[in-house]
Amino acid sequence: MTENSHTSPTEVRAVFNNYVLPRVESGEVAELVQSSGAASPSSGQPPGTRSERIVYLDGGERIAVAHRFVLPDGSIGGSGRPDPKAVRFGDEWLIAGPD
Repeated sequence: MTENSHTSPTEVRAVFNNYVLPRVESGEVAELVQSSGAASPSSGQPPGTRSERIVYLDGGERIAVAHRFVLPDGSIGGSGRPDPKAVRFGDEWLIAGPD
């Protein structure tokens, strides 16, 4: 049984950056764009930026969910990395709560 645990966005980012992103970069984990639309003007991103919700899959199993801005030139906006909202760590889902 998988449990959910609300934790700080900092902890979720650390787990995502250390355990998920390297596996994405190696091709071991797939990214699936779950939704995509124009970024809100209130986001502060340049016109033409896309706001995307990304699901990360390991062998078809969901292991993380993140948000990212994709700038008109194709690069990732904000910090230059996706902003994870939830990540599976062992049998537990770490869900980003308020910082």
